[in-house]
Amino acid sequence: MQSSRQVLINKFIEMLFKQDSSKAIELLEKNVKELTSPHLEGMIRLASFHPGGSSLYYQRIYNIWANLNYPPLKPNSVNRRIFLLTDFTADNFPSLVSLFCASYGINLEIGLSPFDSVEQFALSGSSLIAEDQIVVLIISPQWLQRYMGTSALVCRKEFEKTRELLSNIIEGIKSQNPSQILVANFPGNPFPLPGGNVSLKEFLGQNAAIAEINSWLRSLNYSAVHLMDFSEAIFGAGGRKAMAKTNFFRAGMVFESNGVIATSREIALTIASVCGKTHRALAVDWDNTLWGGEVAESGFQEVICGPDSPEGRGYLTVQNYIKSLTGLGVLLGGTSRNSPEVENIFKENNKMRLELDDFSSIQVSFNPKSISIESISRDLGFGEEYMVFLDDSLFELTEVFTNHPNIDLLVAGPEPDDTLINLVESRFFNMVSVLEEDLERFKNSKILKKQRELKASFESIDEFLETIDICLTMCRLNKKNEARVIQLLQKSNQFNLTTRRHGKSDLDRLIKSGSEVIAISYKDSFGTQGIISVVILVPDANVVNIESWVMSCRVLNRTVEQAVFSYILKMVEGKTVRGEYIPTEKNGLVKNHYLDLGFNRISENESNESELWTYSGHENIALPPRHFARIQEI
Repeated sequence: MQSSRQVLINKFIEMLFKQDSSKAIELLEKNVKELTSPHLEGMIRLASFHPGGSSLYYQRIYNIWANLNYPPLKPNSVNRRIFLLTDFTADNFPSLVSLFCASYGINLEIGLSPFDSVEQFALSGSSLIAEDQIVVLIISPQWLQRYMGTSALVCRKEFEKTRELLSNIIEGIKSQNPSQILVANFPGNPFPLPGGNVSLKEFLGQNAAIAEINSWLRSLNYSAVHLMDFSEAIFGAGGRKAMAKTNFFRAGMVFESNGVIATSREIALTIASVCGKTHRALAVDWDNTLWGGEVAESGFQEVICGPDSPEGRGYLTVQNYIKSLTGLGVLLGGTSRNSPEVENIFKENNKMRLELDDFSSIQVSFNPKSISIESISRDLGFGEEYMVFLDDSLFELTEVFTNHPNIDLLVAGPEPDDTLINLVESRFFNMVSVLEEDLERFKNSKILKKQRELKASFESIDEFLETIDICLTMCRLNKKNEARVIQLLQKSNQFNLTTRRHGKSDLDRLIKSGSEVIAISYKDSFGTQGIISVVILVPDANVVNIESWVMSCRVLNRTVEQAVFSYILKMVEGKTVRGEYIPTEKNGLVKNHYLDLGFNRISENESNESELWTYSGHENIALPPRHFARIQEI
């Protein structure tokens, strides 16, 4: 017999994805006390990610969350301070931005500038913005008209002056050393002038001027400055209908309620991207999701997919969309409740756009899909909170969410265009910045897949490690590796001894104080995995403190940590090494890390359960565990 909690979860997911999402919120409001963590927080998160709701819908979700005292909606949430700098009334942004950011795992403290104070805050010459704040700069199309003029044709000289002022504003914010600057591009004017896209030697139409400003913003190459795509967000929310008209004159607002929702999502998505909290993997069902019909009943050739019918073209477009994600570094996991022969469809049916090799992990069995999700998470090397599960069955979605409440869900179908709409409107995989390491993630996952297959053929792990010729390259922090170092510090959860989320200003301060920030790259006979670990060493008299130590889980169980520690011992030249372990929800993996390396525990802080450990070579009888890596420095 199902428990009352399970019945509530079943009803909630059915209402949210198939019936009336507002009824799902009503169910939550009435049954908050019947639900427990983490399912309650997960349901709030699923509801907030669900697109297409009204401002009242999201306000009701926010109220539920607020009444619970704003619990984290994902494990290992990070704290961030942002400052909204606008030239218009933005009082309706903070609650939505806070809710959407919490859904990604970011707890926000929001500061809001006074009305129309952009120039004051950016160009005053005094520091009005805190160093650890993320500045979100949003300027209205009306601001452009103030400086470019309200004629149908804009004089190019006035256009250049306006662009220079905007450049000075960004430089002025940058001079105050915030941690990040997020700049919104410009949607179209709510009252477009008839000059349109006219482009003459000395004049521009208003639309052409906005397009050139947006093109210039895309070309900015400032460190820690990222572009928010408000133009796309407003287009998806209905275009000009999402821009305020009467409300602009009455209350100085730039967006209608649907525009506020869309741009708040874009702000949250951008913050999540720079904080390393965006989704990294899509676990996808096969039958009636990637193609129409069931292979076991229809056979390889009779399923619906291909250019021969409207429905077939729809499924082909779904596959095209999903395959395109791999080019951005998003990993795919395939899960199907079938016999293993179903995999042959990717070879036998030449109308498929996806190939078997596009999947970094494949789980085909008659086991519950929650078990498959667990296996995919293990294969990919990161937690379910970074994954989205796509399936056409509410039963499967509910079963997975019940066992993995930190995963996000999307429903497929009933038609392929519905699947496409859900994928696109969720914006789960939209990105504002992509590092080279992100682009290499898919290729690296294929390398790891081959390694798993080879490893299974060896009788001992030592024999396998000796065979694959592991090489670690140690490099100090520099301009070239800085972005990846920050990304690892921001994103790593499981192998993270202290979970200190350092940004650029933090690293600059540590370097100035004499600390060492070391990036460790990995390669073996299969290929390279790029920078997979970061260690920060802080000297203190005759002691060297391991201030932070993070590592990608994809290279676990290869004695990499032992090799890194041997390198640390070489660097400190006989000094005592002190390490700290601060437990979190996710880093229990490294609870015994220092013990296993031969450290001695010297103290424990009961308030946060942190532990201090020391290693002194002449006191320790046990040597660091052996490793199988060659080490080189550059």
